[in-house]
Amino acid sequence: CDSYFYLPCRGETRGIGGIFFDDLADEGAADFTRALARSFIPSYEPIVARRRSMTHTPEQREWQLLRRGRYLEFNLLYDRGVRFGLESGNGRTDNIMVSAPPLIRWAYKPPLGPEEERIQDVLRKPRDWA
Repeated sequence: CDSYFYLPCRGETRGIGGIFFDDLADEGAADFTRALARSFIPSYEPIVARRRSMTHTPEQREWQLLRRGRYLEFNLLYDRGVRFGLESGNGRTDNIMVSAPPLIRWAYKPPLGPEEERIQDVLRKPRDWA
């Protein structure tokens, strides 16, 4: 996923990890997808339970909005499906734009705290998660 969701103009990935299903076409793809679906809720529920009461600072919210901006930036500049829809003349712009986060932010060289710097380092040098 990191190789596709890459922002070359920034030298960083759009986010951390993930699975890019567009390129998943081998014989085991259906079995892999079913196994993933069966394991998602049992894996995700403990994370939500552990974190649901956590609060966040205004600085953390700012970081979230900046990262959402990267999501939209990638989609508009590089995503092949979005670009196809926009460039074909037949794409419905509203349908494409509705997938964007409702709130985003851009900032010129925003100040980063230590945790944001750590994440930024991972975005610039992705790990092999598998």
